[in-house]
Formats: sequence, C-alpha cells, structure tokens
Amino acid sequence: MKNKSILFTLLAFLIIHQNLNAQKHQTIDDIRSTIQKTIKDSLVKLSNNTYAIIPDGLFAGNILLYKSKDGFIIVDDQWDELNSPISNLLKTISSKPILYILNTHFHFDHTDGNNAFGKNGIKIIAHDNVRKRLLFDQNISAPMDVIQSKYPFHALPYITFSDSLTIHEEEEEIKIFHVNNAHTDTDSFIEFEKDNVYHTGDIFVRYGFPFIDDNNGGNILGIIKAVNVLIERTNDSTIIIPGHGPISNRKDLIIYRNNLQVIVDRIKEGILNNLTVEQIEEKNPTKGIKWYNGAFVTSRIYNMVKAGL
Repeated sequence: MKNKSILFTLLAFLIIHQNLNAQKHQTIDDIRSTIQKTIKDSLVKLSNNTYAIIPDGLFAGNILLYKSKDGFIIVDDQWDELNSPISNLLKTISSKPILYILNTHFHFDHTDGNNAFGKNGIKIIAHDNVRKRLLFDQNISAPMDVIQSKYPFHALPYITFSDSLTIHEEEEEIKIFHVNNAHTDTDSFIEFEKDNVYHTGDIFVRYGFPFIDDNNGGNILGIIKAVNVLIERTNDSTIIIPGHGPISNRKDLIIYRNNLQVIVDRIKEGILNNLTVEQIEEKNPTKGIKWYNGAFVTSRIYNMVKAGL
C-alpha cells in the first residue's frame, strides 16, 4: 500500500510537471477542472484524537486533523473544490465544527481550501510570511512555473506569528515552529506533542527529490537544517505526516536527510575542485539514490550550495 501511495504521488508530479510546462505561466485555475475527478481522499486514524487525510490522485497535500472536545483543528486544506468531500470525512468522526485551519506554507495544494473554509468564518493560522505571500500574485519556481494568484481577505491567515506559536488544548499541546528558507520562506512544521504526531508540510516529502521554490525563499541547505531539527525532536514512536506521500516515521526522515546531504556534498566537492555546472551534472549528483528526480535541476542546486559556501 505504501508503494502504491508513492507511485500515485510520482504520477501526480509527472502530470503536473508536463501540463504546467506545456504552457508557461499558467494560473492555478488552469488545473482546477481536473481536481474533483482525480483526487480521492482517504481517512486514516492515527490515535484517539488525531487523523490524517491522505490524497490518492492528482497533486494535493496531506491533511492532519485533531479532534478536541469543542471541534477540529486542521493542518492544511488542499483545494477549494474538495471542501465538501473533506467536510464529509470529518462528519464520519464527529459533527463538531472546525475551530482553526493551520497552514504549513503558502502553496496552493495546501492552502487553496482556505477560500472555502474562510468563507464559513473559520480562522486561519500561519507564519507571517504565508500571509505576505498570499496578499500578492506569486510566481512559483520551475518545474512548476505557475502563477498563484493573490487570495481574498477571507482566505488569508487571520492569526500570524514570527517564530513559534502554541495552541493549548485541554488534552493536547499543539506547537507550530517556523523554519527559515527551506521549501519556501513560509514553512512551519506542526507538533501534536502528547500524541507524538508531526505534520512537516513540504519540508519533508516522499515522492523523491523535494521541489524547492527558490523564487519564494526556498533553499536545499535550509531543508536539511529543518529536517535535522525534526530528527532531533522525534523518536522511533513518532508518527510523521509528510507534505506528500504515505504516513512516515523517523527512519524515513533520516534516510531523506542523508540522501539530500549526499547530493549537497557531491556538488560542494565539485565546486571546491573548480568543476563547472556541466561537469558536475555529468558526474550525476543523485547517482545511486533511488528517487524520481524530476524536481532536481543541477544548476539550481549548484547555485544554492555555492552561495552557502
């Protein structure tokens, strides 16, 4: 089942990559018509109070749910068009309302649902930079190369924070931590402390080499630093919800970090030996790493590593 989930995510990335590059600078609305037909969400119970919604189909982020005595706290919300199926899944757990939406970062496949939930008066919480990004049109980097249009007021984060924020539930402590310049400059990971569950946003993904939005502050060195923090905070019992892909654990996180570090070290070695980008690319920095590398572009990672030196 895990391999099937990874395969669907890989296929989703391929489809998005091919469709969006067929015509540069499409908007998110250009792919909206496919969403309801291609995404099927599955509900997975993680503990007494936490659940995950895992999509099986076209590009959409994983959702983490917490059920309190008063209602739900939701991490990420996929697409506006999926509001009804997501709400129906919640009703199978409880009839209580949604209290808050937490955004891990600003990208459309994690925040487009803000529009539907925000219209219903549900408050959205995110890092300061999420709101700043959503206030204006944003050009998401290649291989996406897509324009994400600015959000209306009701879809913007209502509560923002600079470094961290804690929500004190009667039976849970929900901690949100910002990390600098990782997948984007808007990223946070979210810890449900008592249940020992994390949502990582796209700091950690399971489809292969991560998409890094360097147009919007992303950097591979920042991803590695953020994942190292996660590794330090987790243990072998921690349940990890990646931004995309199957439910994971600390071992998966370590493998992911190690693979990224190998790639960075190979590129760094080439730079220190005065190799050109083309010469480093010939050596294949991802050699031996069993990943789909559609998001890997040597020149972009070269620039990040060189700047880090």
